[in-house]
Amino acid sequence: MLKQFFRPVLSMALLLCAATVGRAQQNKVELNSSYFQSMSARNLGPSTMSGRVTSIVGTTVDNQINLYVGTAGGGIWKSLNGGITFTPVFDKYCQSIGALAIDPASSKTIYAATGESNMRNSVSIGDGIYKTTDAGANWQKIGLDSTEHISKIWIDPKNTKRLLVAAPGPLWSASTHRGLYATGDAGKTWEKILYVDENTGCADLAVSPRDPNIMLASFWQFRRQPFSFYSGGKGSGLFRSADGGKTWTKVTTGLPEGEMGRIVISINPSKPQEVLAIVEASVPGLYISQDEGLSWKKLASTDNITARPFYFSTLEYDPKDPKRVYRPAFDFQYSTDGGFSWSGQLFSDVVPHADHHALWINPENTNTLYLGTDGGVYVSNNKGLSWSFLNNLPVGQFYHVSVSNDKPFNVYGGLQDNGSWMAPSSSPGGVSSTDWQFLNGGDGFWVQPSPINSNTVYAESQGGEINRINLKTGLSYSIKPQRNPGEELHRWNWNTPIVTAMSTKRPGSYNLYTANQFLYKSTDEGTNWTRISTDLTTNDKAKQKTEKSGGVTGDNTSAENHCTIFTVTQDPRNEDIIWVGTDDGNLQYTNNGGKSWSNLASRIWETGVPKGAWISCIEVSAINANQVFVTLENH
Repeated sequence: MLKQFFRPVLSMALLLCAATVGRAQQNKVELNSSYFQSMSARNLGPSTMSGRVTSIVGTTVDNQINLYVGTAGGGIWKSLNGGITFTPVFDKYCQSIGALAIDPASSKTIYAATGESNMRNSVSIGDGIYKTTDAGANWQKIGLDSTEHISKIWIDPKNTKRLLVAAPGPLWSASTHRGLYATGDAGKTWEKILYVDENTGCADLAVSPRDPNIMLASFWQFRRQPFSFYSGGKGSGLFRSADGGKTWTKVTTGLPEGEMGRIVISINPSKPQEVLAIVEASVPGLYISQDEGLSWKKLASTDNITARPFYFSTLEYDPKDPKRVYRPAFDFQYSTDGGFSWSGQLFSDVVPHADHHALWINPENTNTLYLGTDGGVYVSNNKGLSWSFLNNLPVGQFYHVSVSNDKPFNVYGGLQDNGSWMAPSSSPGGVSSTDWQFLNGGDGFWVQPSPINSNTVYAESQGGEINRINLKTGLSYSIKPQRNPGEELHRWNWNTPIVTAMSTKRPGSYNLYTANQFLYKSTDEGTNWTRISTDLTTNDKAKQKTEKSGGVTGDNTSAENHCTIFTVTQDPRNEDIIWVGTDDGNLQYTNNGGKSWSNLASRIWETGVPKGAWISCIEVSAINANQVFVTLENH
């Protein structure tokens, strides 16, 4: 499946101006690995804000809590002391983790499913399931290579060679590599024991602790495109087996009629006949079953309980208290009456970062909870009434990184749901988390320092919300270009470009660029903007229906804004020459500062790249003014 995603990128890493190839070849320098062998990477951090956590499992060894934390883009981290310190144990393998499970019979045997299942637009794919028998020192891949996204692993406590794996499957395409899988030999061989269709995968799984032959599996139909996400469909539903997965029955009694989306299931370990489920539907709801999932009744709930089903999929009973239930979502909610009422009351100065994805309850001391969020891991020792942040897990997901012209240079970056930050590239004793400085909130994307005065920094959050920040005064000003009266609605990409480039006409000055479907230029640090283009995208109206995005429950954010400009490059020799790439495949060029534009996309198509492939980056050669490098991707 990786070929499907990246072949276009490799085929177009180069060039539009074929006439210059011969000249370039005369001056070319042969590169080989020897140029890079002496280079080594330094970890600059940071861990202060951490990043998205997707799975937490733990066990107690010699009176110490051993934790394994799976992350969206930072692999797996291990702690032998309850989170005081962490060590990465999965750096050689896929860094997107969907689920973890510890063998009940051997705490050194851990299964790791790659491919996060929180199906946002920036989710990364996995390449199957891995197993370690020495507590993470060594790993072996054991199958399900093409599932791409896995949400849960269950190990039979009575026969730990028997595992079940819930695989939602590929996000961007139809595939038969999805469903509920089983192994009876600890992963040597696999069998698909429940399958609906190529668009519908297994989202969740719950097995009765009373009788492991009783299973509930939720199936979820979903599909993401660059311009939309649809959650729900005829394939979605809840299935039940009473014979260990040999046969299955679709459960409908008491559940919503019509199309459903993602369903989260939790069986009460103290009272196995009781099951809770959060059901995505046109009217989403919390449902309870008192007969092991045969029939259901809707309970009252809040928006947080049913919020964003594609992104929040955790619901857990307390292992010992049959009335206590936890629902991590936008924030942390708990029930003390079996799900009939909910509270988010905290007695803590520390409020967990929003967007929760993982929860581990210590079965030996259920006062202790570990919560995984978009901002890292939090621990509570009083059942979630107060929290402490574990600020030692450097797994933030950078969208972009840039550097200043200072000596030593500064490093800047924007992180998924953790704002924009900067740090020096060197510091006495090495760069530490205390060297990192917060710049701007929200989802962080491009951060660009002024090329002539690094006390001025431009940072943005999602949807083109650009701020100019004065590092000396700490003041921040919004400089996002505004609509003119009568102008069509602006389409800001989730990941809007910000570009600084030295002026070739005004010595010692620089230009600032940003873009929606139009390109804007500023010569006064964003105080004023001039629109220097018409709509440079395809302006395909069929790809501009974000109000319908989300599926059976709407989710209209700028993440699905499409037909937008994604990358901008000014020629360093001549500021009238500007290149623009769009997310719908246009490659636009001007040599007169925007007075007129030429769309050169057809030259890319001639190389075999699919029409409409997303143009992700453009770079004008620093050696040859007639040579341009373009990267594309076509997910």
